[in-house]
Amino acid sequence: MATLTRNSATTSAIALLLFCTVSGSSVLAQAVSEPAVATVEAQIENQVSDAIRGEVSRAAKQHQWPTEQAEMLLRLPSGSHRMEKCASPLKIERTDRRRYPAGRLRFTVSCHQPTTWQLTVQADVSITVPVAFAVRTLRKDEIVTADDIVLKPTDIASINREFFATSQDFIGLRALRQIRRDQQLSPSHLSPAYLVSAGDKVIIQADNGHFSANMSGIALEGGYSGQQIRVRNTSSGKVIKAAIAKPGLVTTLF
Repeated sequence: MATLTRNSATTSAIALLLFCTVSGSSVLAQAVSEPAVATVEAQIENQVSDAIRGEVSRAAKQHQWPTEQAEMLLRLPSGSHRMEKCASPLKIERTDRRRYPAGRLRFTVSCHQPTTWQLTVQADVSITVPVAFAVRTLRKDEIVTADDIVLKPTDIASINREFFATSQDFIGLRALRQIRRDQQLSPSHLSPAYLVSAGDKVIIQADNGHFSANMSGIALEGGYSGQQIRVRNTSSGKVIKAAIAKPGLVTTLF
């Protein structure tokens, strides 16, 4: 569950920066020194926190994170208590470009009644979820198994690219390039396994429309269904191009 650290005399410094724009003037946020939090400050804190919790919940559902632990750290500027409490729900718009609602987030918060004011809020959010890392170095075209990857609880505040959070997402996929030991695994590193891989024994089915012949061969490269690959005829040693029909079978024309 996300937690909100309120700013008071008894709490430690909180890592949230708030830039405040009121009536066209900009003021750099400072730590609140008053022991009591003004009503408008509580309104801003509560609604921004609710917006962040909503984004975390939607992200967890969208990306199918099995578990997530979120923490928010908030601090308001001392000048915010001079604003008038908004008579309607605050308009809160996220304006940063981070992939996930974690790390340093930016929100524009505005009120239009009874007075008009606007805040630009930067919030530090930590979300801990399982993230896949390589246990050993994987070669290009190697098929990933459960023993090759470990899921580590990780704060994704520092991650701004796609990652794997469950093992069923990557098992059986093919490495598109070398993946180093301890490297974070990303969907951009992997692709579905080849239907036929280099070194596989295959049947070469040759057809000219009137009759066909089957020969034994060795695939010299990998590929997917319908893709042309190089195959060596084990009897003649000749290398030909043939289309992948299914695992273990390629076809060509006389």
